[in-house]
Amino acid sequence: MMKKLMILLFLVAKLSYAQQEKVDSLWSDPLVEQQIEEGIEKNRKGDFVLKLDGLAKGDAEITIEQVRHDFLFGANAFMVGGFEEAEKDQQYGQVFDSLFNLATVPFYWKTLEPQQGDRRFEKGSEPIYRRPAPDAVLEFCQTHQQTPKGHTLIWNNPTHSVPDWLPKDTAAIEELMEERIKIIAERYGDKIKTWDVVNEMLHYFPQVIMPKDYVYKSFKMAEKYFPADTRLFINEVTSVWLNPHEYSPYNLLIDNLLKRGAKIDGIGLQYHFFNEAVRDNVLAGKVMRPKDLTDALNLYGAYNLPIHVSEITIPAMPNTAEGQAYQAKLTRNYYRLWFSHPAVESIIWWNVVDGTAVKGEDVFNGGILNNDFSKKPVYGVLDELINKDWKTNISDKLSDQGEYSFRGYYGRYRISIKQKGKKVIEKEVAFTRDAPVVSF
Repeated sequence: MMKKLMILLFLVAKLSYAQQEKVDSLWSDPLVEQQIEEGIEKNRKGDFVLKLDGLAKGDAEITIEQVRHDFLFGANAFMVGGFEEAEKDQQYGQVFDSLFNLATVPFYWKTLEPQQGDRRFEKGSEPIYRRPAPDAVLEFCQTHQQTPKGHTLIWNNPTHSVPDWLPKDTAAIEELMEERIKIIAERYGDKIKTWDVVNEMLHYFPQVIMPKDYVYKSFKMAEKYFPADTRLFINEVTSVWLNPHEYSPYNLLIDNLLKRGAKIDGIGLQYHFFNEAVRDNVLAGKVMRPKDLTDALNLYGAYNLPIHVSEITIPAMPNTAEGQAYQAKLTRNYYRLWFSHPAVESIIWWNVVDGTAVKGEDVFNGGILNNDFSKKPVYGVLDELINKDWKTNISDKLSDQGEYSFRGYYGRYRISIKQKGKKVIEKEVAFTRDAPVVSF
């Protein structure tokens, strides 16, 4: 019996190794690497000019340190204030500080309004696991300099979103949808400028009767009540990456809504591996290959709307050193390709810490931290990419120059000029596509 077990384990290990060799070969293809490197250089960097206005007279030293990305790297902030130990709440904030500049704020109807008319907006509202009050998350965003993104206004999921008290009459539901959107827009419209309006509309729940054409109506309601500068996104599940083509359901839906005048300002593409068959096919190099991902981004990028890779779970299965190493490797591959594509504006990891996913999803160990808050290899990969590879830092000499030119990543910079015998002059400036020339 033991001998048979050892043979079986050997065959499984051999298969796993062969699978990894296959997917690794796809990502190590020189043409794929060239596409990614050229895309990052072209789409994420610019040629900048710093006007010195006579500050560099004689020998001086200039230090240019990027302190914030223009690109949005994020995660959901569903565990704000959600840990029993204050130390873990603090560590949670430190992770956001170290990697991210965007936080997804929960607005799920079921838990935001557990009883009709009783809305949990304020900090200090009755606690619900993974559903902190929006005011508490916005305070977290302000403290940790995170751009907030609201998620989600309307979702037909009975487990996670549809309130138990919602009536069965579709006319009444439509009125309540409009009331909900109006109240949220009035309270948060000037605080949160990007929203997922409708989530996962291609998933049909027969037990939930939604108003006819509720997706289109939701966008029209959001447009009516939110300020004009609010960006309204649509968001869909991971299957949108599989066999993307002109007649894919999500593409047809977006096309239909836009042609009818829905104000869609951005497109969300989720990336959850909540299916072992999909994970195995990924490792076998059958799906989610570099070409598949590029084809999907090209398809939805053709709308000239920003794309958010909106919810990411890349599993560590098994949750061993080998499984975590492969989680890190896949993450590096995906982030580099997504970051290189001109249509992508944001990449949003989902659950930061293992053990904090929604019920049933913790088995995938999709966090960047272990349960005890120790850092997994995937954290190191993200830190290396976001804080080292994709940040510009320069130290150089100046000598009677009227301006200083350099190439760097779009974002905010701290500029310091030091002249002998004079006080160091320091200033923060932003270099963007629209403003590549800045006066010091």
